[in-house]
Amino acid sequence: WDETPDDELVRRHERQLFPLLRQRRIFAEVERFLLYDFEAADGTVDENVFAYSNEVDGERSLVVYHNRFADTRGWLRTSTAVVQNSGGGERELRRYALADGLRVSEAPDAWVVLRDAVTGLEYLRSARELRDRGLWFELDAYRLHCFARIRDVVEDADHPWSELAAQLSGAGVASVGEALIVL
Repeated sequence: WDETPDDELVRRHERQLFPLLRQRRIFAEVERFLLYDFEAADGTVDENVFAYSNEVDGERSLVVYHNRFADTRGWLRTSTAVVQNSGGGERELRRYALADGLRVSEAPDAWVVLRDAVTGLEYLRSARELRDRGLWFELDAYRLHCFARIRDVVEDADHPWSELAAQLSGAGVASVGEALIVL
């Protein structure tokens, strides 16, 4: 009862967690929920990284959290095994690619925009690369990424997403749409 609140911790919760509570519906359903292995750069699974995707009413999300006071880097590619009912009432274990969990477009000119609800930044990734390789992350201690409002965009003459992606080199921006206008 005599504990003094940590003002920085309270501000962090106000900045990062409270806005997510307003969107908790897109993180809480289970029908399209998938948990992922985080493949460290050396090929092992880093058990300190928790990653899952979900989809509710067409809204896709991806949460990645590093639960350790250390740095790590690696790929999100494949889900952990989930039980699926096969025809005939039998059950089987099945793993899904991250791109399938996020329902990434298979169109050759498709791109994916991921908005990080924690930082407010948007990231642009090639749908083809996401399908072929997954998503690369470099995570410092206790890093959280909470991608919501994931959307697909298509490259055309008015939307040179590949050119913008080359310019950004993986960095996030406040708005990929606005960055495209400035390009």
